[in-house]
Amino acid sequence: MNQIWFCDFVELKNLQTNQTKCFSVHQWLDKISDNMHFSMTNYQTISCDDKRYNRNISNYYYYTVRIKTNQTNLLPNDFIHISLKLFGKIHQTEQIQLDQTIDNQQAFHRNNSIDTFEIRTPTKLNSIEKIEFYYEFQINYGKLSLEWIEITNLSNGIISCFPINRILTQLNNNNKRIQQILTLNEFNNKSCSD
Repeated sequence: MNQIWFCDFVELKNLQTNQTKCFSVHQWLDKISDNMHFSMTNYQTISCDDKRYNRNISNYYYYTVRIKTNQTNLLPNDFIHISLKLFGKIHQTEQIQLDQTIDNQQAFHRNNSIDTFEIRTPTKLNSIEKIEFYYEFQINYGKLSLEWIEITNLSNGIISCFPINRILTQLNNNNKRIQQILTLNEFNNKSCSD
């Protein structure tokens, strides 16, 4: 039986300078994996407890977004604009960029991995009924294979897994790149990793 645990934050404190750094992780980790390492370069200079407290009193609602990619033909310097819109029964969020989220300022990771983002929105959604996934390659030959998108509502812990299993390519209109939309409304209320 696979043993996993959920890592929410990692906090580091320099006892000499009294400086604190809070790294957002928000991932399920396999306890028995021989290859369990990842790097976190983005952090906030507050304690993780303060961050959690501020989240509860702010006017924003927070979500963790995990995206599983398969094969891609993109090179390390190639870029793709990714954003997401969440829909509830009545309301919808604004279009939220995933390459410049609150704690993750890194470009969207593409090569055979699970990328995790923390997003926020002023719009309250009790449940997620569908999502729109916006993408635009900055190269003409771009191709990206997506397996799934998982969204966790950090206010109530509800997980929504949207299976994709599609290859996304860049459409061009007279050599102009076009932003494309993938609408997903079939989902499961469990982790995509299960």
